Amino acid sequence: MRERTIRIEEELKHQRELMAEGFKQMEKRFEQVDKRFEQIDKRFELVEKRLDLMEKRLEQVDKRLDLLEQRLDLMENRFEQVDKRFEQIDKRFEQVDKRFEQLTSRIDHFMVWSFATTITVGGLVIALIKLI
Repeated sequence: MRERTIRIEEELKHQRELMAEGFKQMEKRFEQVDKRFEQIDKRFELVEKRLDLMEKRLEQVDKRLDLLEQRLDLMENRFEQVDKRFEQIDKRFEQVDKRFEQLTSRIDHFMVWSFATTITVGGLVIALIKLI
């Protein structure tokens, strides 16, 4: 019985040693897993920093787009004002055209009257010369 007890004690001792080794290996594995988690945490932090930078850049782009939209609105307003001015100029040109047409018709009438007066005076001069 003593021999059996000694064998059982030795086997138990051997099992304890195996269990202790298994626990040590498990601790090493846990440490490796912890290291991997730390690396992953660092990567996530880097990704978060990059995302923050991207958000800032996107905000800047949004601000620039807003400024461009404002400038476009201003440009559209200016073009509308220019269009209105051109319309006013077109109206003025139409008025000037009407005035030139009126002057042209007056000059035409003046030329007809001048020609008729010249012919009449010429005829009277010839008639007076024939009488004298």
